[in-house]
Amino acid sequence: MKKLRIGIAFFYHESHSFAPLKTDIQAFYDEGYFKGDEIFTAYTDTKTEVGGFLDVLNRFKEIEIVPLLCAAATPSGMVTREAFDQIEQEMLAAIGDAGQLDGLLLALHGAMVVEGIFDPEEKLLREIRGLLGSEIPIATTLDMHANLSADMLKHTAYHFGFKTYPHVDMYDQGVKAARIMVEHVLEGNRYESAFIKLPMMPPSINMRTEEGPMQEMIQLALELETDSSIKNASVFGGFPYSDIPMVGASVLVIGKDKLSARNAAKRLSNKFWELKEDFIMNLPSVQEGMNLAVGMEESKPIVLADISDNPLSCGSGDTTKLLQEFIHVNAPKTLFGGLTDPESIKRCRNAGVGSIVELEIGGKTSPEFGQPVKVNAKVVAISDGVFYNSGPFNQHLRVDVKGAAYVQVGELDILLIGRPMSANDPEMFRHIGIEPTSYKIMGLKVKNHFRAAFDPLISKVIYVDAPGVASNDLSHFPYKNIPKDIWPLKDIQYSVEEEA
Repeated sequence: MKKLRIGIAFFYHESHSFAPLKTDIQAFYDEGYFKGDEIFTAYTDTKTEVGGFLDVLNRFKEIEIVPLLCAAATPSGMVTREAFDQIEQEMLAAIGDAGQLDGLLLALHGAMVVEGIFDPEEKLLREIRGLLGSEIPIATTLDMHANLSADMLKHTAYHFGFKTYPHVDMYDQGVKAARIMVEHVLEGNRYESAFIKLPMMPPSINMRTEEGPMQEMIQLALELETDSSIKNASVFGGFPYSDIPMVGASVLVIGKDKLSARNAAKRLSNKFWELKEDFIMNLPSVQEGMNLAVGMEESKPIVLADISDNPLSCGSGDTTKLLQEFIHVNAPKTLFGGLTDPESIKRCRNAGVGSIVELEIGGKTSPEFGQPVKVNAKVVAISDGVFYNSGPFNQHLRVDVKGAAYVQVGELDILLIGRPMSANDPEMFRHIGIEPTSYKIMGLKVKNHFRAAFDPLISKVIYVDAPGVASNDLSHFPYKNIPKDIWPLKDIQYSVEEEA
């Protein structure tokens, strides 16, 4: 019996239109660039979307898995046209060289922006659809922060958004996408979708799904999925740092028929609009946040989260406003990291463990958000910067931060890393001999993903309003391409019924 051949691919980037660093092809090579059978080695037994694809498809002897191309880069500035064109061309070539495919599973982000292309994932899908023809099924996974466009739905109805933030269900959504593919190719099942775009781009700081407005949205989505006519309901908060016409929130429902899907999508949209004001948070200043932390008596560490420079929100990871406050306070049992500074790591490596070295740390990529800080630091440890995530976010995935140095400045311990990477897993610290649970106050370059692994280890998170490209205040950004009438930048009236 001839096997059904299902291709798997991955092209992932979250792009900040105002971030100073462009995302070139080297950024993809540094994070993860795998072709053919390399994909099996990289993603088998990982709790990722591709890991989910593999686990489902491997259960069916009637299916042959065809690994194509997987490319991912850490969130940062817009992807260069050269990098996008290269990856797109290599992916299309891999599909063309693969021979007859009976389906394609594709992990995307949904908030990629490319120089000269507002909706690159739609362009990629359009090109793939042109190669495969109109009858071959395609299913994608998408980040909760996808800026999904209506044009994406022209190429496939099957899009599955994450339902958790921190994103600990990437694997689960990969499983769901693979299952609908199996239903389609083996059982002949077909589904319809309904999509509604809302005129809002809420800040992501209050999108955690364990509490607050996004928890309510996901609860409603799960409730809708208990109806036998609804296959999947996705809620997309959007990524507000993308200066594009299709920025912002949306909902997508996959159902057995168009009417059922549409009615469910309208319920979700009405709820989303009703809750919009709950996404707004007012944050303490750096000094106010530090004063709060110093005054607390807790048995576990307190985290001051430097959200405006969170690398997974496209921050450079090297702003120094919060770092300066930690050095100024010079309190015992304090930790700061990971601060991106490959130059200082090189100086530490040259000086050697145990040495005292003069450094100017941070502030090299984004000096407008804080100049480099001159310190005399003791070099405690040096590493190659490679570790494996132990927490639930991207569990078991290999991470390479391109070198790391553990230094002490007065009472403060600092972790320097070689490239921007959110401190989302304690192994970032433990791999070099730092135990996060031994501190009273930690300053971390994070937003929400870190809580998946750190919440059991800490007592309190204080989000602080430090300067950076991922500021919680969207009025700071010089938008040119977003819709003219969009909340919260403009107070507008909106009716889902009128839109529908």
